[in-house]
Amino acid sequence: MNKFPATVSLNPIKNENVVAESAAFATSTVAPLAHAMTTQRLIQKDTSHLMNNGALSMALAARLWDPSVWSELTQLQAAIAQRLQLQNQNWRKGFAILAEDYAQLRQANTMSKLLEKQGNLISQSADLMTSQATDFVALLENIDVDFGYWASQKL
Repeated sequence: MNKFPATVSLNPIKNENVVAESAAFATSTVAPLAHAMTTQRLIQKDTSHLMNNGALSMALAARLWDPSVWSELTQLQAAIAQRLQLQNQNWRKGFAILAEDYAQLRQANTMSKLLEKQGNLISQSADLMTSQATDFVALLENIDVDFGYWASQKL
């Protein structure tokens, strides 16, 4: 769905439209600051979790000789490796689809079709990169929570 207008009006701008547009612009100038504050809040939250997990790891170091701790830690690592392998497979599948679409660029018979195909390829590439980055960060967050819970249970 295209968010841009399909046609451009040549009618003069009415005063109430300018006021509404100015109000929308005024609220959107706060958006970058709000975004930065959200980013800072999330980084602080992640840092707090990492510090907590670091402390738990240090306390857990004394129990590393316990076979059950080794077994469970190995299971946790295997689950992480399995998730990374699945993500790698998804990346390869997505990249193969992009390679096929790239090969079809030669089939365009007009400039408009070529531009459309190139735009679709760029969009699909961005979607794949976003999906992969999101999945990876979600995995990191999952590891953080799972390890913290497991380590706190072991202590």
